[in-house]
Amino acid sequence: MKNHNNKACKRQNKDKQKQAKELFNILLNPMSRRMSATALGFTDMTYMVTQNISDWLKDGRAQVVGHIRCKRSNRIVEMVTTNSDLFNEQTNNQLTMF
Repeated sequence: MKNHNNKACKRQNKDKQKQAKELFNILLNPMSRRMSATALGFTDMTYMVTQNISDWLKDGRAQVVGHIRCKRSNRIVEMVTTNSDLFNEQTNNQLTMF
């Protein structure tokens, strides 16, 4: 059985929490995943932010609010934000359409 009281393991968890908070604050302004990874300091390492953003999208803490031309890849990509003032209205329930 592994000992999870290791100081390095605890430090790594704190670093991940700090990184997640920074990412959440960065996404208050809508941008692409790649642009947010670059803003966080992970140039060409989008995988460093993908899991957090995916979890927030599932939980409703973040939302795709449109499309944007990414400054890094020059492609049209999803624009993600954590700013609840910019969220689109929820239309998940089909009964609300009638």
